[in-house]
Amino acid sequence: MNTRLRLEAELDNLERMLPPWREKLRHEAQFWPQFDVLVQEIMARADPADRQYAQARIDAMLAKHVSSGAAGHG
Repeated sequence: MNTRLRLEAELDNLERMLPPWREKLRHEAQFWPQFDVLVQEIMARADPADRQYAQARIDAMLAKHVSSGAAGHG
């Protein structure tokens, strides 16, 4: 599988898991460290030429699935 297809699959999986993951949280603070680790892993595997695209997809996910105040966590 080429790197762009793998990146697309990883980003799609991340977006699919966000709603149920967020629903099951006891505290918002639990979300960010876990999410950040997953994003760092995805970005590390991404081709450097695709990282800007990946960041835009991640930003769009957060805008869609996370309250606006929480999206600016760090």
